[in-house]
Amino acid sequence: MHEKRLWPNLVFVLFGLLGCVVIWQTILSPSSSSGNFHLNTVYTLYTQNSTGFIYPMHQLPVTDYNQLIDLNFSFTILNLVCNESSPLLLVLIHSSPENFSKRKTIRETWGKGSDNVKILFMIGSVNSSDLQKTLEDENTIYNDFIQGSFLDTYRNITYKHVMVFKYVIYHCSKARYILKTDDDVFVNMPAMKNFLTVDLSPYGATRMLLCTPRKHTKVPRTYRSKWRVSFTEYPNRSYPTYCPASRSELQ
Repeated sequence: MHEKRLWPNLVFVLFGLLGCVVIWQTILSPSSSSGNFHLNTVYTLYTQNSTGFIYPMHQLPVTDYNQLIDLNFSFTILNLVCNESSPLLLVLIHSSPENFSKRKTIRETWGKGSDNVKILFMIGSVNSSDLQKTLEDENTIYNDFIQGSFLDTYRNITYKHVMVFKYVIYHCSKARYILKTDDDVFVNMPAMKNFLTVDLSPYGATRMLLCTPRKHTKVPRTYRSKWRVSFTEYPNRSYPTYCPASRSELQ
C-alpha cells in the first residue's frame, strides 16, 4: 500500500522538476519578449596586412566637423591619442561627467594603457562651472577625455554616440578596430586582444560590425520608463535591428 502511494508522488515530483527546467530555459532563451538576440559576425578576412578602411573625408561638406546631427558642435576637450601611432584598438567609453569612481576603476583595472590600445572617455558639457573645472583637472592628470559642446543628459546619448564616430573619422581613422562601450562595463582586455589578433585574423578585418543585434524590440511608451519614446519621435511599434549601446566592435 505504501509503495502504491509513493509512485504518484514520484511522478508528481518529476513533472514538477520538468516544469521548472522548461521555465528556466524559457527565461534564458535568446528569443525573449524584449527582442531576439543573435551573434552575427560579418567580416572580410585579408590574406595580407591591411591598412583598414579610410573614410572618404573629401566627400564630407566643409561644415561637417562643426555639425552634430542638428546641432552646432565643437570639441571642448580634445586629446589626440592617435597622432603618432595607429593603435590596434581604440576604446571609446561613454561616461557621465559625475562618474569619477567608475573612470578611476577602469584606469586601475582593464583600462591600463598599452602601446597598441588607446582608451578615451566621452562626455558632454555640464552646467556647473565647478564641475567643469574638476573635469578639466582630471583631464590634465590623465589626458583621456573627449568632451563635446552638447549638454550631457540621458536624452542626448545619441549626440554622444555620433561624436564617437566624428572623433574616429577626423582624429583616429587609422585605428584598426574601434570598441564603443560604457563606463559600467568590464572588458577582458587580454581576451579581447587575443580575439582580434588570433581568433579573428592575424592580418586584420575590414567592413565589420561585431555585436549582438536586437531584433523586433518593442518601443517603450510608458511614462515610467526612462527609455520612453513618443509616437512623434518614432511612430513604429518596434525598432529596426540595432546593436546594443553598451558594446560594439567595428572596423
